[in-house]
Amino acid sequence: MLPSKKVLSIFILVMAMVVAIIIAFGKDKSSTAINFASNLVAGDKISIPTNQNWQVELGNITVNIDPPKEEDITPPEETDTDIISRSLTANYLALKDSGKLDSTSAQKLIDQTTNYIGQINTPIIPITQLNVIADNGNQSMIDYGENLGNILKNNRPTKAKNEIDIITKAIESRDVSKINELDGVIETYKKITEELLKMPVPKTFFRAHLDMTNGMRNMALAMIEMKSVFNDPIKGLSALQLYQEGANMFASAIQATNTFISQNKIIYKQGSGGYYLLYGI
Repeated sequence: MLPSKKVLSIFILVMAMVVAIIIAFGKDKSSTAINFASNLVAGDKISIPTNQNWQVELGNITVNIDPPKEEDITPPEETDTDIISRSLTANYLALKDSGKLDSTSAQKLIDQTTNYIGQINTPIIPITQLNVIADNGNQSMIDYGENLGNILKNNRPTKAKNEIDIITKAIESRDVSKINELDGVIETYKKITEELLKMPVPKTFFRAHLDMTNGMRNMALAMIEMKSVFNDPIKGLSALQLYQEGANMFASAIQATNTFISQNKIIYKQGSGGYYLLYGI
């Protein structure tokens, strides 16, 4: 399934941040990269090695200098962006020094980032974690549709906030605080996932239900990862991919379930959970 236009627009914005980091080659990715992206890139420092023998060379001058504290010399934990930026920078410099840097080779560097993102795997919730029960004819379908619909209905946010709009506005405005608005969305997705795991699932529906649960869980995980987009844009890219996959998986499973219930001529009263599942009202 192709990505939605909203998700694709976010992908372009975040990719712009990643490209800016590759161009800037700097550690100050949170500010420099975002500035690069906001100025134009909507879609082009080498440090001096530390002398390890400096204390010997300075001799007696340094005898009264306190040794550095352990916390001062402990390197910070690297982000995905640090790792990828270092690799791409090395490749960029190698191409530049060899005179082979052109638009084609530059695109290959970007493709390396995409390939890295595609290698990220998320653990799948196994069938053993579902509350699978025996089928009991039409009554099983009626009860399942009613319970599933009630979970979705009861977890509707009182103030609708679209997660994609939240991310877009945060990146476009470069306002880190706006990304925290995802917290409400994350809690909703986590709560739905927990309730999907607990509810009784007739054997007829277990495969679709497993996809629903994994899809919803992946959407929650993706939004959690997306909160670090300003500090680690590449993690943001992988989160967008996970979100799109989760949303597609959830939507496909819901659609298949609704079709199956309708084909079996199950009728729900307006206002019930089953009615909400089928018609969204």
